[in-house]
Amino acid sequence: MMKIIKIFLLIFLIFGCNNNTKSSDITIPSIKWSKNDEPPSIELCDELNNDLERVSCFKNKLITLISGNLNFSKTRVNKELNDTLFVSILIEKNGKISLLNISDNFNIKMEIPLIDTIISNAISRLPYILPATKTNIGVQVSSKFELPLIIKSD
Repeated sequence: MMKIIKIFLLIFLIFGCNNNTKSSDITIPSIKWSKNDEPPSIELCDELNNDLERVSCFKNKLITLISGNLNFSKTRVNKELNDTLFVSILIEKNGKISLLNISDNFNIKMEIPLIDTIISNAISRLPYILPATKTNIGVQVSSKFELPLIIKSD
């Protein structure tokens, strides 16, 4: 009986992990991605050969760039924050990055009412990047990403 439970848990973990990674993949309506297509990138990440590593590097670099552009100099909070916002961005086919959506987080928005404006300003200061490319037709295309942004206060 214990072996069956262990096998079930192993299968659940394997398939559960696969399903979770799909939600953070590149998504574009009406276009299917093949393994030969190139996701958007930055020079540093573009050198990686593995697409999963390149996308992971790209997301991490974007989070770092956005975090570096956040300006909380005029913001004061009354209670400690340690929470996550999910930021949806569009990487257009010309390499411009724009904000699509910021997830609602009551705790963060109560303490930092202008959080949407602060994030929008940070994203507007991002550099242009290398857009995604559909290699079967040789066209640069727009792509959408959802990035976790952790907000912590001291």
